[in-house]
Amino acid sequence: MTGEANIMGLEMTTSQQTTPQESDAPAPVQERTALGLVGKILGWVALVAAGLVVLGLLAITIGPRFLPYQALIVRSGSMSPTIPTGSIVFYTKIPSSKVKVGDVIVFQKPGSTNEKVTHRVYKIGQGPTGTYFITKGDANGTPDDWQVPAVGTGWIARFHIPSVGYALVHLQSTLARLLLLVIPAVLLGAITLYEIWQDRARGTTA
Repeated sequence: MTGEANIMGLEMTTSQQTTPQESDAPAPVQERTALGLVGKILGWVALVAAGLVVLGLLAITIGPRFLPYQALIVRSGSMSPTIPTGSIVFYTKIPSSKVKVGDVIVFQKPGSTNEKVTHRVYKIGQGPTGTYFITKGDANGTPDDWQVPAVGTGWIARFHIPSVGYALVHLQSTLARLLLLVIPAVLLGAITLYEIWQDRARGTTA
């Protein structure tokens, strides 16, 4: 009985010694680790978002100068709901002879020197001066009252990205571009400083 009592006493003593160690779990360190993880995730999300915005700006400003496509922003609702207002439409060049009824094309508005129109080919006709397109916006009840000459090559819509056109227009300003560079840099700096502070805090608690 004495031996058993000594063993039981030893087990009880051991459990009493380990209990305070378990209760002293470094909760503040765990909280700092969780905050650091959240900060990293937010930082990476911000960087990815900024990268996508930069790619979008390059796609509509620099890309068409070197690659065989155009990117234009739809500013009216004449092609809704197929192409909503504010969409970015990407076009590629095509011979006019290959354009078919139903294709969406972009062309210089007849009688205007700086306005481009994105409408669907409603009809292909023949006139004294050659082939021409009758166009129509999907949201319009009647075809356009002009004829688009079907000569040479033109631009046909391939795909569009809704709702981001206006945002990219605003981001082309000098202030927006500056913020686009500054905000990710500030986030990276804040994350780096936080990690340094976290490492020092761990060293102090150790």
